Amino acid sequence: LFLMNSIAICNTSSDNLSLIDIENYSVDHIPLDLGEKPVGPHGIEYENNTIITSNNYSNSISLIDMHSKKEVSNLYVGAHPNDVKLYENKAYIACGESNSLLVMDMASEEITCNIKLESYPHSIALDKEKGRMYISNMDGHSVSIIDCLDNKVIGRIKAPEYPTKILLSKDKKKIYLCESYLGYDIEGYIDIISTENYKSIGRVRVGITPVDMYEDGEELYVSNFTEGSISVVDINRLRETKKIYVGGMPRGIIKQKDTIYIGDYMGGKLRIIDFSKEKVKTIPIGNEPNGMILIN
Repeated sequence: LFLMNSIAICNTSSDNLSLIDIENYSVDHIPLDLGEKPVGPHGIEYENNTIITSNNYSNSISLIDMHSKKEVSNLYVGAHPNDVKLYENKAYIACGESNSLLVMDMASEEITCNIKLESYPHSIALDKEKGRMYISNMDGHSVSIIDCLDNKVIGRIKAPEYPTKILLSKDKKKIYLCESYLGYDIEGYIDIISTENYKSIGRVRVGITPVDMYEDGEELYVSNFTEGSISVVDINRLRETKKIYVGGMPRGIIKQKDTIYIGDYMGGKLRIIDFSKEKVKTIPIGNEPNGMILIN
């Protein structure tokens, strides 16, 4: 079975994944039941027909085979894994409670390295070409820069309030960072940082509690968690050009052609907004949808 465009979503309090075919909107639910309960899948990565999730509650990662659509392995890693990325057959796992980046050799399934980070690492962006990793430390108000060849911290970028999601631009020249101001009822910002010198190119004010982003051409689509809105940011002109109120608590966001897909954390739904037809569709998924990834 070759999966054409699908979206995979971690449902944190349902302990499962939803797999949505974006051609016909059929939904498959894949239970995560090999490890201890509750599992709490939060972050998600996809490579070589395998999905990997970082599980907040069972302190583990799960491997899901996309041919059989089954969980094939659950590996204990450490305290509160928030995100995971794969680089050269190693899994890099950001653990929020131990303030560390664990490196697991996927062949031996052993942790080979423990890299100390700042407080509460939450999200990882990976530049495979440079062998470089950027990690947002939510309570550390910083970004750690990691050299994946030596597995060590080589720099730190000071970030403003509560950086949640970090994303590398498609041209690899910029890092986008959500300044979420978590817990404050004020608008957050998207910080745009150059990967040449790690200096800020600009900050763009968006909605309240920005938590996820998706780059599409010259635009960045931002989900504003507590505002129930999506901000559209013009990357070159450094400004918000549009705000779309979608309701609920928008978490993960993906855009394909004229359609935006938004995980509604509060409602346990995937909201689908088709701009060309001006239609909104909702599909029930699982409870507390978090990490979301496009598989094509």
